[in-house]
Amino acid sequence: MKKRKAVVLYGSLTGNTEMVGKAFAEVLEEYGFETRCEKLKAGKDWSEDPVIFSDYDIVVLGSLIVAGLPYKEVYQLLGLQGNRTISGVKMEPGAEPDPEKNPMGRLQLHSGIPGIVAPSVATGSPGAKGDMLPTIYGVVYATYGGSGVGPPECYGSLEVMEELLRVNGVRTVGKFACPGKEMRHEAVDGIAKALNINIADSMAMIQRFTLDPDAEEFQSMDAEKITAIKHYLGIEDDYSMLEGNDPLGIGKPGSTFWHYDSGKRPSQRDLTKAKIFMAEIIEDYFLTTTGDPRPPYAMYTCIS
Repeated sequence: MKKRKAVVLYGSLTGNTEMVGKAFAEVLEEYGFETRCEKLKAGKDWSEDPVIFSDYDIVVLGSLIVAGLPYKEVYQLLGLQGNRTISGVKMEPGAEPDPEKNPMGRLQLHSGIPGIVAPSVATGSPGAKGDMLPTIYGVVYATYGGSGVGPPECYGSLEVMEELLRVNGVRTVGKFACPGKEMRHEAVDGIAKALNINIADSMAMIQRFTLDPDAEEFQSMDAEKITAIKHYLGIEDDYSMLEGNDPLGIGKPGSTFWHYDSGKRPSQRDLTKAKIFMAEIIEDYFLTTTGDPRPPYAMYTCIS
C-alpha cells in the first residue's frame, strides 16, 4: 500500500507554534505518515532541500500572529514569488515541457517552496471536479494572544494562510488555533524601542535571552542594551495574569485577560485538542474502505 506523506511547516518566535506543530507531526507519524516537520527560518536556501507540495498528501502550515497577520517568514516565502518547477525539476524561463514526459498534454506544475500560483488549467480550485491532479489536503493553524477580543483575533490570519496554500495547489480542510504565551506589551515594546528593532524581533530576543542570557550575542552586546533588556524582563516577570481571587469558589483565580492563564499557553489541554483535531481529519479523510481519501468537502475547525 502507498506510504502516505505529510509535511508540517511553521513560523515560530517563542516556541508556541512549534509546540503545536510537533504535536501534529506526532499524530501524523502515529497514523503511518512519513512526516517532515520544519521551522521556516529567514535566509534558508530551500534549493538545497526543497519542499515540493505535490510530493505530499497533507501539508500543514502554521504561524504565530504579529499585528494581526501571520509571521513575515510565512507569507513572504509562500506568497507570489519563487521558482516554477515541473515534477520537482526547475524549468528555465522560456523552456517548453517535454511531450514524451507529459503524454496527457498538460503542463503539470508542482509548486512548493518557493511558491508560485499554479492551479490546474480550466478548473476551479485544487480538488475540483475535473481536476486530474491528486488532491493535496491542507491544514492551517495559528497561536495567538487573544488578550483583546479573544478568538476573533486569529480569524484573519487563518484565512491568509488558507489562501497561501490555495495558490500553491493545496486544498485546506482544517483550521486550528489556540492561545500562545501572552507577553506584556510594555516589555516587548520597551525592548523594541531600546534596541531599535521591530516587535517580532523583540519577542524573539526575549525568548532567546530567557533561555540563555549568556549566549554569545548577548556577551558582545552593549552593557546599556543588556540593562534595558533586564529592566523590561523584570516588568514581564513581576506581572501576574491571574487575579489571586476565587470568583467561582473552586480554588481557581480569575484571569486578567480574555483567555484563562495566558502566560502558560499552549497548555497540555491545548496540545491534546490539537492531537484530537489532527486524528479526526486523518481518520475521516484517509481511513476509507479502499485507502483512497475522500473528496475535500468538510472543513474541520477547532479554535480555543
